[in-house]
Amino acid sequence: MSWDFLAPTRLWLLLVVAGLVVAYLLAQRRRAAHTVRFTQIEMLDQIAPRRPSWRRHAVAGVQLAALTIGVVGAAQPVDRSVTHPKAAGRIIMLFDVSLSMGANDVDPDRLDAAKKAGVDFVDAVDPDVEVGVISFSGTVDVAVEPTTDRTQISNAISALQLGEGTAIGDAIAAGVQILQRGQSGKDSPGTLVVLSDGETTRGRPTADGAKIAADAKVPVYTIAFGTDHGVIDNPNTGAPDPVPVKLDELQNAADTTGGKAYVAPSAAELAKAYADIRAHLQQSVGDAVTTIHELTWRYVLAAAVLMMLAWGLGLWWLRGPL
Repeated sequence: MSWDFLAPTRLWLLLVVAGLVVAYLLAQRRRAAHTVRFTQIEMLDQIAPRRPSWRRHAVAGVQLAALTIGVVGAAQPVDRSVTHPKAAGRIIMLFDVSLSMGANDVDPDRLDAAKKAGVDFVDAVDPDVEVGVISFSGTVDVAVEPTTDRTQISNAISALQLGEGTAIGDAIAAGVQILQRGQSGKDSPGTLVVLSDGETTRGRPTADGAKIAADAKVPVYTIAFGTDHGVIDNPNTGAPDPVPVKLDELQNAADTTGGKAYVAPSAAELAKAYADIRAHLQQSVGDAVTTIHELTWRYVLAAAVLMMLAWGLGLWWLRGPL
């Protein structure tokens, strides 16, 4: 039985049914009182023969039940079902694993800080949102295709290793391609999140990758790691090599695509970043569809069957030979 109604105010009519119950009980009490006042007990059976009292009460009960169900039916009970999209959106996380991400100006170092932030971010993502992982240095590697398997995603993030070069533009283009795979329609297929410390040194420029994302209506959110004082050991000479964080390209990519740029993210900022992304995902995949099945006919049928039953019992029980 459904307890969701299109016209719940009609349930106030149940007070009328309750009033009929009270009236019936009062009538039975009054009838009993009149019977007791009749002093010629020996003539009572001749003047007022016994009636099938319990049967009469049963018939009245069936009638009241029919009225109750009929009132519930008048309130138009419904059954609501919600159909969600297969996935509530897609997020591709792009991890910079260039050598500069090994700088320890961020504790314990930029890459490990990005890994932790990435895992924390994924933990905040709604379970029906698919997440993919791409790592990039001089080349781009798809570590995990979009999935809702959070363990697989976390393991892929933990396994990231440093490499030479930085191909932000190529990574953005690869992320857009994955998001568009198997997608149709005008809505954006998802969002990109770039975790990086700098600027492109290999492949297409960051701006070109951002334009590809903008044309596909894919917003790019960037999360920068590092300070102006970052240093790594040059892999060729072993000498200290300054690697200050570069924010301009990341900021421009976010601005070009309609995303946002974040710097030195805290847990609160990561939560805010995902709140922004969630709002975009809800717009891109559409709302869940609610289907309403009206159940009025079931209640009307039940009330009709009970009324026919009461009529039949009244005819054969109370007036017939039974």
